[in-house]
Amino acid sequence: MAYLDSRVAMLEGMAGAVPAEAVLSPLELRTLQLSQADGRASLRAPRRIERLGAMLFGSRRVSGLANPRLEALRRFAIQYRLEGAAIDAGEAMRAEAAGFSAAALDRVRRIVDGWPRRAGPLLRAASLLAAAAIVAAASAVAYFWLADELEPAVAAILIGAGAVTLAPLFAGRPRG
Repeated sequence: MAYLDSRVAMLEGMAGAVPAEAVLSPLELRTLQLSQADGRASLRAPRRIERLGAMLFGSRRVSGLANPRLEALRRFAIQYRLEGAAIDAGEAMRAEAAGFSAAALDRVRRIVDGWPRRAGPLLRAASLLAAAAIVAAASAVAYFWLADELEPAVAAILIGAGAVTLAPLFAGRPRG
């Protein structure tokens, strides 16, 4: 499980000096912190197939918050984290309509800008491709070494059994 630092003081310090109209409550700071793990899919209503899957298999999908003010803050933080300065102006107006001042939203932007960036999809794809190439090369070397010692069919079965055994160890966490 990933570690999520829950120190409010750390979030307070990320925004620098704070004017009085930009002060966020500890609950609002916690909402910002929790929004770090939410993706774009958490901003829309679940589709029919997602509802069916939730009924059959259980759901791990993040639903909106019950408090409309905190939900507006969460939506703003997620969209700003994902889109940066290209955020839809309607989202900022929605947050302002929920009671956040322009100074408070600017503070939210500074806090979100201070979060560490995750690797993009291109870097993840390149890493996966490199790992697959290394595994393929190691499997080929192991197969030819085992084929010299054993029958080729037995060597292939041993390599397959090893791959099936080790794959879950390196698969990572499920995404949902």
